[in-house]
Amino acid sequence: MVEIELEEFESFYKDQLDDQFAKEKKAINKLIDDIREGLIEIKVCMDHFLEAGEGKIEEKAMRSLHFFSDRIRKEIDEIEIPEEDITADKITQLLNSVKKLFTNINEIARKSLPKFQKEVQAEIKELNYITRKLGKKQATLDAFLRKKYTDVREAEYLFDKLPKLFTLRDNIENAKKDLEEFEKQLKDREETEVNLNKELLMLEKNEFFIELEQKKNELFKLRMKINDKLGFKKALKKLKFELEKNTIPTANVDLEFLKKYLKDPIKMLIKERKDLPNFSALLIHLRHSLEENQINLKSDTKEKTIEQINAIFEEKTINEEIEEVKELISHIKDVEKKIEEAGLASKLEEVKNQISLNTVKLEHIQNDLERKNKDYMRYLSSLKEEREEFQKAVENVIEEEVKLNIKFTF
Repeated sequence: MVEIELEEFESFYKDQLDDQFAKEKKAINKLIDDIREGLIEIKVCMDHFLEAGEGKIEEKAMRSLHFFSDRIRKEIDEIEIPEEDITADKITQLLNSVKKLFTNINEIARKSLPKFQKEVQAEIKELNYITRKLGKKQATLDAFLRKKYTDVREAEYLFDKLPKLFTLRDNIENAKKDLEEFEKQLKDREETEVNLNKELLMLEKNEFFIELEQKKNELFKLRMKINDKLGFKKALKKLKFELEKNTIPTANVDLEFLKKYLKDPIKMLIKERKDLPNFSALLIHLRHSLEENQINLKSDTKEKTIEQINAIFEEKTINEEIEEVKELISHIKDVEKKIEEAGLASKLEEVKNQISLNTVKLEHIQNDLERKNKDYMRYLSSLKEEREEFQKAVENVIEEEVKLNIKFTF
């Protein structure tokens, strides 16, 4: 097995092809030399044109002759004749360039020769002879390339696969670099998240926040307790419906109070006087309407509602509980004011906003990291497949097992 570095493979493989196809390359070099010789002969022939026309044709025709000579020389100078690293592709380009030269010579001659052709008949014949001879050399080279150089051409095509291996290696290195950068960013964001959460926890442990949370919990539980006692909204809705239809007398019931009460019972009770006159009148009227069957309600629901109303009047705690709600709300506002004056509220909001922003950035980095990792693994897989395929193709050419070493900079 031959082990070779990726950077050294092109030179190694070229030497292998030069040894394996020495006969073909020697022949192709001879044919290329023949083409070169033919092109030189055409340039020499251009000198003969100028010498023949000197002193024999008028100035204007001489300028055309110089133009004719210069144009053909320029066309020849633009032909790239491979000197080293001769490949089938370069030979094909040479053949195409010679074909193009013939076309251009004919076109230039068609436009220029009529102005001075009588004085340069011998040179025209010389040019025709040289171009015919060059045409035969071109045809010989073309035939050799197609018939004798096929194996060399196929072997040379492996050079075209090398850039892909280099590109994949570069992609892997760049993806790895990006991965490391994203991993660093992820670590920084995770550390920021930990620090922000610690800061948030310290703020929330402040005595004002603890007191605020405690009072809010007390208020929540008290409101739930009161709501349980006021669990007869269905009956009140039926009462409102009948009152609006005027099917039963309104007595002392404030219909507007009832409508607002149904939306938020505790809020309306807080707005009442301490003895809750509107609420008491509403309960008395509701109980009376139920007892007189003025409201269409199921028996069990009706009985339960009456029991709840009686319990409110008997326990007489609803007034005290509403007052307690007011006190808690006032206490909460006082604590919130202290928090605001101490700058804790704005600081807490700022930390929460930072946590939210950091969480979004953290998710983006995690997504970028996942995407780049997929790219990295895909490039690795592609490089592995391409290298194995490439090594197999090289082995088929040089008839020796080859291992291509690809080193990375990370």
